[in-house]
Amino acid sequence: MEAGLNTECGETLLRVRAENRTRACEAGTGIAALELVDELVARTYRLPRSALHAGTRCRKSVAFARQVAMYLCHVCLSYPLKDIARHYQRDRTTVAYACRVVEDRREEEETELLINSLESALETIMLVTPLTRKRVG
Repeated sequence: MEAGLNTECGETLLRVRAENRTRACEAGTGIAALELVDELVARTYRLPRSALHAGTRCRKSVAFARQVAMYLCHVCLSYPLKDIARHYQRDRTTVAYACRVVEDRREEEETELLINSLESALETIMLVTPLTRKRVG
């Protein structure tokens, strides 16, 4: 009986998600891709999203989390450096530097596994969620 209940709940959840995606597509809205990356990285590094947008220099761990977010926006979502820079209130060259730092750190096994996991998660979310390219700035 319980298995039937779980199946029914699962089917309902899938139906509701499909309806929400349809409504979002029809309305021309969805989750802004850059905000999705913020949320994904913030949860991974156990930081508040606001830490990724802090206007001042901060701890190394927060800075690297921000660099990872910038990297994902550029590499996975193909956002231009200037749009990413505007979103994080940084300079375009800072975003380019962040991408280089993350690429260099990918040689470390732990970092490589983490970035691969984040890329896979982002790819999966993009498949099931309508994303928009929200104009930043």
